[in-house]
Amino acid sequence: MKVMLLFPPHWEPMMPHLALPSLAAYLRSHGVEVIQRDLNIEVFDQVLSREHLSVLLRQLRRARRLAGHKGPGTPLMRARVQAMDWALEKGWGIAADVDWAKGIMRSECFFEPELSLKAFFTLTDGLRLASVPYFPSALHLTGYDSAYPPDSSQAILAAVRDRDFNLFRALFERTILPQIRRERPDLVGISMTSAHQVIAGFTLASLIKEAGISAHVTLGGKMITCWRDLLPRRERLWELFDSAIVFQGEVALLRLVEVLERGADLASVPNLIYRDGFRIRVNAPRPPEPADALPIPDFDGLPLDRYLAPLRVLPVAASHGCYWGRCAFCNIG
Repeated sequence: MKVMLLFPPHWEPMMPHLALPSLAAYLRSHGVEVIQRDLNIEVFDQVLSREHLSVLLRQLRRARRLAGHKGPGTPLMRARVQAMDWALEKGWGIAADVDWAKGIMRSECFFEPELSLKAFFTLTDGLRLASVPYFPSALHLTGYDSAYPPDSSQAILAAVRDRDFNLFRALFERTILPQIRRERPDLVGISMTSAHQVIAGFTLASLIKEAGISAHVTLGGKMITCWRDLLPRRERLWELFDSAIVFQGEVALLRLVEVLERGADLASVPNLIYRDGFRIRVNAPRPPEPADALPIPDFDGLPLDRYLAPLRVLPVAASHGCYWGRCAFCNIG
């Protein structure tokens, strides 16, 4: 069975997150074929390029002419026009410098204050420029501001199909969706650690379903664990995916792979919430594995040379789970 693991934007583009390498290591140690893709850094690398921004600017030039024929319009439309005017005034210079700026961030020149500061502002302006067609949605180095609130199921359902305000839909259609078709995975896992990843993560799931790809789509990560009590009651969201894994994912994901391979009942998979016909079923959780019982995270397949840092940076997990698990302030438990 082939598994494809996807980590959607937004997360910090300076280093990979540990979610996919941890899952990949565990699955590979049990003989499962795994493809892992950090779509977060792939999106940053794509939109922060002269080629992408130049195409975008030509599209904005046409859109600005059309907007001028329609009159002043609503406050939102006026704000979008202002954003387009800024882009058309400043954008060509930003596009010309953006590849240079990425090079500075990835080299020892980063440690030269004047160069790195100029590169930093070029990248922040590049992200602002890349976001203009989707205003007021905006991608930043530190987050993704969506036109839709990421904590409303109705808003998520609207956002995933919206081409006007969803920055990720067209990108994923052009890039990742054809690659998923080509790889033909049996299972696609989408990990969401931050609320800033919710729109992109559910957009990915929605596109896979819309395309008729036969892979089982499962969601996981901290955000899904936070929503473990809400997801079973949001039936319409389940149009976008097949199952969700809460809490620690290594053992649960391996069990899911084994059960799908045998065509067996999903009721035996721990930590799993899944759609069974018209019903949403919730399986019992499993205690987390001790950290020293798990393999070292496997980063093979991730583009470690594309992160926006002058030196290679890898994260470390010091522990798994919590012996107490009942603090009121903790959204994992």
